[in-house]
Amino acid sequence: MGIRTRRTQELGELGELALRELASAAGGVRAVHSAIARRTFAAVRLGVGPAARPTQLMHDAISAGTYASIEAACTGAAKAVGAMTGGDDASDDDPRPSPSHTTLGAQTIAILHGLIGDDMERTSRVLAYPMSIRVDGRPVIPKYRALATAFPDAGAHLVVFLHGLVETESAWRLGGRPTYGERLDSEADTTSIFLRYNTGRRIATNGADLSELLEQLVQAWPVRVHRITLVGHSMGGLVSRSAAHHAAENGRRWVDLLTDVFTLGTPHLGAPLAHGVHVATAALALTPETRPFAHLLARRSAGVRDLIHGSITEDEGHASYADGFDVGVAADISVPEGVRHHHASAVVTGNPRHPVGIFVGDGLVRTDSAGGRNTLRNIGLRPDDGLAINGAHHFTLLNDERVYEWMRRALVGESDPRLRS
Repeated sequence: MGIRTRRTQELGELGELALRELASAAGGVRAVHSAIARRTFAAVRLGVGPAARPTQLMHDAISAGTYASIEAACTGAAKAVGAMTGGDDASDDDPRPSPSHTTLGAQTIAILHGLIGDDMERTSRVLAYPMSIRVDGRPVIPKYRALATAFPDAGAHLVVFLHGLVETESAWRLGGRPTYGERLDSEADTTSIFLRYNTGRRIATNGADLSELLEQLVQAWPVRVHRITLVGHSMGGLVSRSAAHHAAENGRRWVDLLTDVFTLGTPHLGAPLAHGVHVATAALALTPETRPFAHLLARRSAGVRDLIHGSITEDEGHASYADGFDVGVAADISVPEGVRHHHASAVVTGNPRHPVGIFVGDGLVRTDSAGGRNTLRNIGLRPDDGLAINGAHHFTLLNDERVYEWMRRALVGESDPRLRS
């Protein structure tokens, strides 16, 4: 049917995905309805006996037909949309921006990535795009000419920013304020690079991709790179650590230029919410009435599952993909030697010693996890390299004056941070 524009393909795939999810939701509602009906009719039969059987058969036939019709209609519509908008090639001839090139569209896709990004990678044509450098929402190929055009003032110190789960590079502009990167570029003579990636994939997979991307970037950068700094929010901090580990294990040259890693609200020891969802899924699977909800939670992405322990390698600390009450065993990967790891945490209470603040941390990540150290685990982050702020939540760390000043002080004024004690 010819070449469609990228905009048409992305919109079509979003529509197709929405219809398929609606069909799946109808199946889930049907399962809940059936389970409740079976229990209800079983109770009725205890009182009236076999006389309830014809009514149950009629109810089951009508409900089955209704739900089957809804599922078939949604599935058929999804196939039709896919056939009309699909294609092997996608052009950028449409003057209107593709959803992935707009803030709202990219955020919508990012939410889908976080929820089912690993599944989308297997089934999507254009929405499960690879990790990429982004400038004004558009991808930049890590080739000399493209980089020279996108970064006309390219410098020798690269600061690479990685967002967290269900976020995009726009998250760093929280509150409409200038980003950390923009401020560092003007005050610390750096060149900031913002990345976008599918947060539903394994953290280790994204870490390997980041390592390979940085290797290409260093080789193609318009000027010789002297220094690299990684800054990751939440999951982005785990991806940064994973990339450094991958590079060290596979002899990538870019890691020799890495001097600093900043992790902001990163669940190095895991996130309580991810742990809770894992256990809740097993609990909901115990009864027929709640089993469909367990199936819904079980669809959560591989990236979310990695947050149970803060896993950064393919085989380290990853809970079984078969949901159960056992959440697996954590194994720690220490931070690389010779790289200074700065870590920021937050508490929602004004008093950092308040029991609520200690228990919930920034609302999603506890302070001990953000610091990589508790009574059972220690990944080697130095307490002296940490920053703790109070009266702040998880997303405050994306753009906060206290965090910026701490970051700027660490990067400005010393030629070789490896020599610092």
